[in-house]
Amino acid sequence: MEIRSEIWNGHEIRFVEVNPGEWWAVAKDIAEVLGLKQVTRAISSLPKDGVTISKVIDKLGREQEVNIIDEKNVYRLVFKSRKKEALNFQNWVFEMLKSLREQSGLEGFQIFRMLDKEHQKEAMKKLNQSLQKPKQVNFIKANTIANKAVSTKYGYKKMLKKNEMSPDMLIERQPILEDTVNLMSVVDKFGLNISVSDEVYKKYVN
Repeated sequence: MEIRSEIWNGHEIRFVEVNPGEWWAVAKDIAEVLGLKQVTRAISSLPKDGVTISKVIDKLGREQEVNIIDEKNVYRLVFKSRKKEALNFQNWVFEMLKSLREQSGLEGFQIFRMLDKEHQKEAMKKLNQSLQKPKQVNFIKANTIANKAVSTKYGYKKMLKKNEMSPDMLIERQPILEDTVNLMSVVDKFGLNISVSDEVYKKYVN
């Protein structure tokens, strides 16, 4: 059993590897960091196939049994929280869904069509086709541009990686990344002869 930890807002969140590459979070850690005081109550409404029990070693070296939850249930708990950081994440998810709806050609009053599986499949198909030649390098480039822009904006001479950024930097990073990806898509689609990085830095840094 392998356990790893992430620090968020000064709190440690432990993750247990259930299957190779599949990490489940300790429910108690997630609940505490999100301000959800009653852990049992918080996870009681979660789908049971995403909740199980695992043994972990605490800071005193003692073995304990704890509830762990999968990634989908982590997101579900985030949507139960009223902490500012959680609300910012929720807003980001909402914006992503709105963008997906618009790319699917649906109007705002047709939002419930997004609950239909066939519409979801069509939306994802269109999203995957937004870049004519999607490559891993596109995503690496977009993240690099966003990281450099927000690092420069905060006065860092050296580019910080995402896991090195403060919560405030991460919040500002998201719209920069979204603009970068959108601009890359437009440049690719119309064959425009412009520098994506220059345009992004011009908007957010200069």
